[in-house]
Amino acid sequence: MWKKYFPALSDNQLTYLDSASTCQAPATVIHAISDYLQAGHASPDRGMHALSENADAIYQRTKRKLANWFNCQDQQLVYTRGTTESINIVANSLRDIIKPEQSILVTQMEHHSNLLPWQRLCQQTGARLNLLKITSDKELNISHLEQLLSDNCALVALTHCSNVLGTLNPVKQIISTARHYNVATMIDGTQAVAHLKPDLKQLDCDYYAFSGHKVYAPGGTGILYCKRPQSISPLLLGGGIVNRVTDNHFQLTSDISRLEAGSHDMCGIVALESAFNFIDMLGIDNISAHESKLMKQLKTEINQRDYTVISHPESQSILSLVSKQFHSHDIASVLASNNIATRAGHACAQPCLSALGYKHCVRVSVGLYNTEEDNMNFLNALDKVKYHLC
Repeated sequence: MWKKYFPALSDNQLTYLDSASTCQAPATVIHAISDYLQAGHASPDRGMHALSENADAIYQRTKRKLANWFNCQDQQLVYTRGTTESINIVANSLRDIIKPEQSILVTQMEHHSNLLPWQRLCQQTGARLNLLKITSDKELNISHLEQLLSDNCALVALTHCSNVLGTLNPVKQIISTARHYNVATMIDGTQAVAHLKPDLKQLDCDYYAFSGHKVYAPGGTGILYCKRPQSISPLLLGGGIVNRVTDNHFQLTSDISRLEAGSHDMCGIVALESAFNFIDMLGIDNISAHESKLMKQLKTEINQRDYTVISHPESQSILSLVSKQFHSHDIASVLASNNIATRAGHACAQPCLSALGYKHCVRVSVGLYNTEEDNMNFLNALDKVKYHLC
């Protein structure tokens, strides 16, 4: 019912079921970028002319919009290029803080973006990397959580929602337990933000990150939330983050602007504001209910076919499946030849799949623009796989 808002999908030739990788952009977002560029492009807070002042107004307005959405302060939000950069900012800030006798806790569910930076940090500091494992029920084994937190843990990094399993983790409970042990928390919200509305004040995490292209904005945009921005140091140095520079010294600003070196991606910022306005217009609860209905239908149909669903039974937007007979790449190739877009492979989460005993899968993920007709197109194409590959 909402597909009409998306120019890339309005011709109905493509059945797009890869939103967990990248969402398509609605016309309102596309037009917002075009309108901004046509009106005149400039850097915010870099000039005293009208175009720069307009850019600064958009920059500030978008932060206020996002702060209101996530129930936090705008001075706690950093514009980044996406979740990967956001997590690396936090990891880089801890290089001179983490001690060899400490540990970092991650989970087996993590996307590589929330695993590799912590692996490297442990290599750099000599700290231990501990792992919270996945149960056979596709959930985190939190019965071992307190034991791992008490192992001189400095930070726990975990995904809000698994990009392979669709498991919605009990992040509030984990954050609360970590707080009891004085352990900082980094939440990867990439797969959650398009489907629910995290209340960051209520969650009480130290860091939260998401990427714009998962919420119907373009790639290369994102947000990092820092509960205490003063605890973070810049990953990049450059223009716009200093009070004073001399021949051999610089003084950073005291506010969060010191984490946003260089020219801002104003088109991305415009797109973020427009995307969240669009989601606000439709209603996040309506979106979630619509996606859940589609997932329920898909699961019912897949269970009648010769495929194994490996995602969580309660997953609301992601369905991952494997075949005993065919490789996931071959399945996805047949689907693509029938104009069905899915994701095949390890989905940048190899430890997660390995923990379940698999090397690859086909991931089907829905967005607000998908329909029951999309589901049937996918299922009809899936039924053709054995004829193409046998």
